[in-house]
Amino acid sequence: MLSLKVDDTGDLVFSGGELQMVSGPEEIAQCCRMAIGTNKGEWFLDLDFGIDFSRITGKGVTEEDVRDELTEGIFQEPRVQTVDAVNVVFDRSARKFTADIQATGVNGDIITVEGVDQIVG
Repeated sequence: MLSLKVDDTGDLVFSGGELQMVSGPEEIAQCCRMAIGTNKGEWFLDLDFGIDFSRITGKGVTEEDVRDELTEGIFQEPRVQTVDAVNVVFDRSARKFTADIQATGVNGDIITVEGVDQIVG
């Protein structure tokens, strides 16, 4: 599949005045990043799309809570067969976490989503 490329802020990527495209494992990773970066109920065309941010923000959030919710979000991409690793590092003083995710696509491609940052609260 070929999609428009977006950066970490969700903006379209241009180079030399041309829109950039993305395909393969990078495109699947981009779709996964969109799912885990969207609060469930936020996108009016599909209210089930995304993850429940209330499960990964606030006091008492655990690594397991974060891993479970991110895994659920990654599996919203139908081209993902398995989620192989979700590594979560909390920075309690900054009240945030960073996660790196590795998955395997249905065609065997390795999909990597790195540097997922979220304020815990």
